[in-house]
Amino acid sequence: MHIAFFAAKVGLTEEQIRSLANGGPEDACWNASEALLIRFCDELHNTATVSDELWTALRRENSDEAMLELLMLAGFYHTVSYLTNALRLPLEPDGTRFPN
Repeated sequence: MHIAFFAAKVGLTEEQIRSLANGGPEDACWNASEALLIRFCDELHNTATVSDELWTALRRENSDEAMLELLMLAGFYHTVSYLTNALRLPLEPDGTRFPN
């Protein structure tokens, strides 16, 4: 739903949308700050933690409050995913579908 409703408003390009679904933070469409945030999301999702190296890099650009907010936001969306998947909620009809 975020892609359907907000991608154009925040200026995401088609290349960035493709990268989010099938690429990674190393893709040329991301600047250094964006790549750090994508690495953060990927690492937290894959390992349920953040490496010291990545944490240090993120702290150079973000306050303590922002770091906490990033962690809480990631946790919130994990909770939403658990609920929607376990409850077998139907997909929103207006949502963007990503290729597998």
